[in-house]
Amino acid sequence: MKDPAFLFYSSDFLSGVQDLTMEERGQYITLLCLQHQKGHLTEKMIRLCCGNATADVLAKFQQDENGLFFNQRLEIEVGKRKAHAEKQRTRAIDGWKKRKNQNSDTDATASTTAYATAMPLENRNENENEIIVEDANEKKTTRKKFVKPHENDVYNLMGELNAVGKNFMSEDKLVNFARTFMDHYEANGWIVGKASMKDWQSTVRNWMRREWEKIKTQKTYGKQSNSTADSIAKAEQLFREAVAISRARDNTRPDRSSQEA
Repeated sequence: MKDPAFLFYSSDFLSGVQDLTMEERGQYITLLCLQHQKGHLTEKMIRLCCGNATADVLAKFQQDENGLFFNQRLEIEVGKRKAHAEKQRTRAIDGWKKRKNQNSDTDATASTTAYATAMPLENRNENENEIIVEDANEKKTTRKKFVKPHENDVYNLMGELNAVGKNFMSEDKLVNFARTFMDHYEANGWIVGKASMKDWQSTVRNWMRREWEKIKTQKTYGKQSNSTADSIAKAEQLFREAVAISRARDNTRPDRSSQEA
């Protein structure tokens, strides 16, 4: 999945564009964004995006062995961010595998019970677990400001709940589920229902509980469907056998018209 962002150092940028006009600064930042999305740039890409980029703007870029333009500082920062994200992802997956191994010998019934306890079947208010800080001296209650989670935090919590639920979700599905969670709430401004989110852990638990119930229902329905399919298949086989017997009986029966003659 393409990284949607890169680190932008405002102080370094302002220092580096002091000799550029406002139009040239616009061309420069636009080309940086284009490189981040498309990679090294051809002259045609630069013309289509910025028209005639000035020599001072192009001086901010180097050319590779194929004559393509790139900003070396941006390439370094993108590489650092990619390496850090991969390291975090590896740590999260290693943690998930460790929890999976720890729970591999757990009795299925006990796991299901524990999972139901971790994610109760009844609906819960996703905002009910607000963190409240009380000042004993002033008898005043203040609410801790909500801080949105990192994707790795969401993945780790989902991994813990998945392990308790006897790993009902595969590793790949779990990664995608965490990303779907983040994308959903990033898009809607971290709103739950009509109110701002106050406890993302509770929301994650509800998402996992609903997914667990959905998968459990699908498995139950699948078993019923297989049983029904077997019954239909057996009925069809019996019908075909009955037809074959009837035809055989007709073929061995004496012709009535020849008897009358």
